[in-house]
Amino acid sequence: MENSQKKCRICFGHGLKQFLDLGLQPWCNDFISKDLVGLEKRYPLDLYFCEDCTAVQVCYTVPKDVMYSEHLYLSGVTRSMRKHFQSVSDKACRLIDPPGLVVDIGSNDGTLLSTYKTYGMTVQGVDPCKKAAEIAIANNIPTDIDFFNYEYAQAMCIKKGKAKVISAANVFYHVEELHAIVKGIEHLLDKDGIFVMQGSYLPRIMEKKAFDIMYHEHLLYYRIDTLSYLLNIYNLEIFDVDEAPVHGGSISAFICHKGTRPVNDKVRRMWLREREEGYTQFHKYEEFALSIQKLRDQIKNLICDLKKSGVTIYAFGAPAKGTVLLNYCGLTHNEIDCAVEKNTLKCGRYIPCTGIPIVDENTVEEPDYYLLLSWNFISEFCESEAFQSGKRKFIVPLPEPKVVSNEQCASYR
Repeated sequence: MENSQKKCRICFGHGLKQFLDLGLQPWCNDFISKDLVGLEKRYPLDLYFCEDCTAVQVCYTVPKDVMYSEHLYLSGVTRSMRKHFQSVSDKACRLIDPPGLVVDIGSNDGTLLSTYKTYGMTVQGVDPCKKAAEIAIANNIPTDIDFFNYEYAQAMCIKKGKAKVISAANVFYHVEELHAIVKGIEHLLDKDGIFVMQGSYLPRIMEKKAFDIMYHEHLLYYRIDTLSYLLNIYNLEIFDVDEAPVHGGSISAFICHKGTRPVNDKVRRMWLREREEGYTQFHKYEEFALSIQKLRDQIKNLICDLKKSGVTIYAFGAPAKGTVLLNYCGLTHNEIDCAVEKNTLKCGRYIPCTGIPIVDENTVEEPDYYLLLSWNFISEFCESEAFQSGKRKFIVPLPEPKVVSNEQCASYR
């Protein structure tokens, strides 16, 4: 199949075994104009387990010029992400001796890099998305509109010297040229520097049945085990790791040149727990796939039953994960009238292959229910005045679909 990976993205082994098929899906960030509704391209979205190194990955690769030339995600939209980024940069700067150079791979609108400026760090972003990069540049965050790889790292070394901090926030699993990027990180990183990799953590994805995070941009789904396997090839190692609730359950892995820092025992404990809980075994993923198929039917049945009663249902947010969930569950504008957004780059467009228009949330009346596509930020959304007053009700799709009102929301705060 065209653009289908025949070998493991990490170990290059041929032992890839499919466990989950999410169907033919559009590129999840392809929020389209009205004239293109019905003309969207679809690509295979299926998940594989490598029997050689146990890495989980998407095999079909949508061309990166399609995915990243006009990427509409902005990392600074939610308060939760800004707060999370600040906590990560605070820790990174405690581990080094500021000032120095920090390079952010996939720097988006510069939100993460802005948190390093308070420490006097010299910041440098690199992101192929022109719109996001221009927002960063307008906010005085120097940003190259480019892809990070070994050649870029060489040029940056000559231009600005070695980096004390290199970061990759929720982008390290996006990259097709994975080995060229890790080689570039090893080259650009100062001998005492740290690489901070943030990303969704596969065991938490599976615990929360967060299949919607599994999409074409996310080519790999890391555990401590598989990330360590990759880093070891380039003489890098994880020396510390933290977990965070963002994106349904993420890790921040702090990485250095091998042998330059003591390794926190948390790293080994997480590695052991992954093995004890069966994440190196294929049957673990078969069980996950069966639970997702059941969940799909539960979500669709709940939405359709509510719709038949004559209520209005809007989507709250139009995240990339929402595209996956709606398409896999077969939900369209027939069930969901519109999606409301704060990100103005998305407003006026449509969620691909659904016909659901995206509108500014300040321009519409309150519906009977909101399908919470950005379910990972529910604690923040529960603080809104509309929710606190009892007017707003959320349909939370994961890990089990249910309706949540103010009276039931204490557990999310």
